[in-house]
Amino acid sequence: MKEQYAKKLHQAPPAEIRDGHALLDLARSWLKQGNAVVAIELLNSALASPEAIEQPELQAQVFKEIGRAWMMQSDWDNALSHYVSAQHVFLELDNLRGAAECARNRANVCFQRGLYQEAEDLCNDALTWCGKIGDHELRATVLNTLGAIKSETGDQEEAIKTFGLCLADFRATGNVIRQGYVLLNIGLCQTELHNYDAAIQSLHESLVIAFEEHDLHLVEICYQNIAKCHLAQRSTILARAITASARKMLPALNSKALEAELNLIDCEILRTTCEFEKAESLLYETHRMTVEHGLTALEADVLLEQGLLFRSTGWHDRAESCLAAAVRQYRQLGIEKGVHKAVAALNHLTREKAVA
Repeated sequence: MKEQYAKKLHQAPPAEIRDGHALLDLARSWLKQGNAVVAIELLNSALASPEAIEQPELQAQVFKEIGRAWMMQSDWDNALSHYVSAQHVFLELDNLRGAAECARNRANVCFQRGLYQEAEDLCNDALTWCGKIGDHELRATVLNTLGAIKSETGDQEEAIKTFGLCLADFRATGNVIRQGYVLLNIGLCQTELHNYDAAIQSLHESLVIAFEEHDLHLVEICYQNIAKCHLAQRSTILARAITASARKMLPALNSKALEAELNLIDCEILRTTCEFEKAESLLYETHRMTVEHGLTALEADVLLEQGLLFRSTGWHDRAESCLAAAVRQYRQLGIEKGVHKAVAALNHLTREKAVA
């Protein structure tokens, strides 16, 4: 009982703290723990403090952290307005680092909202300021966002070039784990271009870093995408071996999303090798899992795979029902790539039915 009481006292924000700097530090610690609600209360108190009113630099820092807190809550409008306020003050103070961070964060918000051109313009502003202060680490984070924008808008070759510059900066600053994630991004772009050998090489480089840095989440993602590359090359034996290795990581990660993604890869392998009953059974279980845990994007992926499976087995009516449901769900979620895949599969099914 005493231990629990002590823990509660430790977690509660001390009522006597009134200094704006102390409130900002405390809010940052709550943000690090993932608690944006408490952080926003502390930050609003910091913003109203005499220190923030008298010190524009502190005011800008508080605005920036409020933007971060709202971004964690996916409240894009509030996040943008506070980042804009922070950037304005930083520029008035000639604090180009702060301004660049805000521009990058605004670009990330715009990216989430699908405002890709605005996001790219903000990245270019941030890169200009990074160049003036010679901050390679910050520039790398901006290039990472810019690379993601290029990839999302379909310009994979330009994305790879941008991620290459990002990787060089992270290597120059010795940030190893970020190198791993950039290599992953490069591998994903190469996969989109169907350059599977190059993709596998990049993903293996990322995997080496993931093991060295003990990042099991990155290990799992690398395994998944290497398996997808092998599957795209019709190397089902290699794909199965990779997914088997990946499944060994699942207990430590305890992630239903990752488990569902691995199931989908295994289902595609089973469909490719004509093991239709096993594929149908695994898809049924995976669909139940995605519904139970609210994994709506993965549920759409399951519906798509079910449609492809039923098309392969000649169950055209069931295939059409699943594919149409996948299209609806992808559209509701705003996942355009998924919509295109499901619509293409539906069109292919319609042509097959017409021939039959």
